[in-house]
Amino acid sequence: MADNDVKSHDIKTRIVGKSAGRTILRLVIASIIVGAIFSFIGVGPREFWRGIFETAQRLVHSLGESIGEIALTLGTYLLIGAAIVVPIWLVTKLLSSRK
Repeated sequence: MADNDVKSHDIKTRIVGKSAGRTILRLVIASIIVGAIFSFIGVGPREFWRGIFETAQRLVHSLGESIGEIALTLGTYLLIGAAIVVPIWLVTKLLSSRK
């Protein structure tokens, strides 16, 4: 195989896996199930993606208007979360190492 053939085969394998037929079948089944659920609740792809983008927009807007405000807010969240997560992680590691 040429070098390009190897690269394209590697990319295809990463995307669909070694069993392309099984992957495609799973995607078809999942698409039918999701499509049925969305049709049942009356949501189409346009409304779904619009909702996702509007939610992301609101999230960024609630974090702050400028990059500095966003960084400050995220930094604050990081410190608050780390004050809880890191001690729990440390205690868990210390207790698990005693076994």
